[in-house]
Amino acid sequence: MDIDAPTHVEATRAEGLWFEDCGLIIQAENTLFRVSRDFLATQSPVFRDMLAIPTPPDAETRDGCPFVRLPDSATDVTVFLKAMVYFDFFEAPPAETTLEILIGVLRMSHKYEVDALRKRALAHLSPLHPTTLEEWEKTPGTNWISGPWAKQLLEKEGIPLIPLARQLSLDWILPVAFYRVCQSAQGGDIINSSILTTQDKILCVEGRHTLTTENSRLFQFLSNPKDVAGCPTPHQCLQNKVESQLVVEVVRTYGGLPLDKWDLETPWRSRLCGVCLAAMKDGLQAAKRDLWDKLPELFELPP
Repeated sequence: MDIDAPTHVEATRAEGLWFEDCGLIIQAENTLFRVSRDFLATQSPVFRDMLAIPTPPDAETRDGCPFVRLPDSATDVTVFLKAMVYFDFFEAPPAETTLEILIGVLRMSHKYEVDALRKRALAHLSPLHPTTLEEWEKTPGTNWISGPWAKQLLEKEGIPLIPLARQLSLDWILPVAFYRVCQSAQGGDIINSSILTTQDKILCVEGRHTLTTENSRLFQFLSNPKDVAGCPTPHQCLQNKVESQLVVEVVRTYGGLPLDKWDLETPWRSRLCGVCLAAMKDGLQAAKRDLWDKLPELFELPP
């Protein structure tokens, strides 16, 4: 027996995507799909043109049906076909979905030109990748501690969005996509990623270093200016600002980048006068806005 001989893997039928009364069989990797030829042709101009080509007499068939092999992953084909066949599988927001489904549907709907699905996928993606600071601060998951999308968009799972955006020319999501990877992805996840290009790995690593450095500059507003015009208790407020800066420095050691959410009121609301608290908020917002405007440049992107 030749132990090096390739093992034949029997193709299996996709659950929920094998319809006996349909006349087209598709194979992606080792998964088979039996769907309607006419339905695919009406949904996708790419499939329409592909299926319009006359079938040669010696063409491969399965169970008497035309047979098509796709170069895409079985996972992507599965979510793509389910999104078209089952109306409740991939609904428009605010319905929930997963990052795996979203990426698969977006990639396949772009490739096979199913515009309605592509728009629906972008409707899920767009609110999570805002282009203004005001929209960013309303986005779930901008808090470095928690958020409904944090576990999926951050850490290793945030990494696939960068090559996807490059592939599909979704340049407008890239500044936030890079930032999200810098937020929580471990250095090893970035360096060992099999899907990031070398250049994008460098941008992530150098970008996170720069953002961490920017934290020190950003939090200068906590003690500068030392004296705020109109403050009724300047000595007490100055002492409280110094203490608050020390608290922030300790908190920052556990993570967090400049554009993450920072609650200024809870720790110091009762210890700072209203004038100094308002000045502190204005200082933080001005520093964040300056960094937000520089974010594309930080990752070598156009403004």
